[in-house]
Amino acid sequence: MSNYISNLKGFKYPDSELIRYFFKNHLNIKPQKVLELGCNNGNNLALFASYDYEVTGVELDAQNVENANFNFSNVYGFDKFNFINQDMREFCKNTKDLKSDVLLIPNVINYITKSDFIKLLENIIQNKLIKSNSNFFIRARSLKDHRYGLGKQIDDGVFILDGDEYSGEKGIICSCYKEYELVEILKSKLNLRDFTLITSENLNVKSGVYIKDSDIIIYGKIN
Repeated sequence: MSNYISNLKGFKYPDSELIRYFFKNHLNIKPQKVLELGCNNGNNLALFASYDYEVTGVELDAQNVENANFNFSNVYGFDKFNFINQDMREFCKNTKDLKSDVLLIPNVINYITKSDFIKLLENIIQNKLIKSNSNFFIRARSLKDHRYGLGKQIDDGVFILDGDEYSGEKGIICSCYKEYELVEILKSKLNLRDFTLITSENLNVKSGVYIKDSDIIIYGKIN
């Protein structure tokens, strides 16, 4: 097992809350199609692929996509996967009729504006990227996060991080959400229902500085 794990390029394990969601909702019973926006190196999708899902991952960073293809082909030996090196906003705008049974959006809407997020959700529905009654998982940054307020405010809860020297995100967008705000957006645009909302807080140490990560996690049914 140690050699198997060490051969993986990039992240080694799925998000712990996504693992809980996967088994709590019995997604291991009936393999289907899953779409992840902001899939990094496929670490989350590897869980689904292990249960014979057809997986599609969209990722902006070319190196992450290269790592994902390597891991799925050469380490895991999966064959039903497609990793796409593209901005998720463009993907949702230009792709049609994917009709996935599961939609994952973990830890990625932090890096786009709220108006872009809303448009992305509208495109998901308009272009039929998901089926009706799909399963859904999202993880987003809350107002309690260390990065909130560290920069120039460009919208409600949205900043350009010019005051963050420690998390490696200086100069990029940071969008933070209130719990009810995120729920209302998802209800309005995806018809979110039968959902669970939890919060997750974690302390990381970088360059001797404690950084508090604070996330909102929602999973349920959509569309």
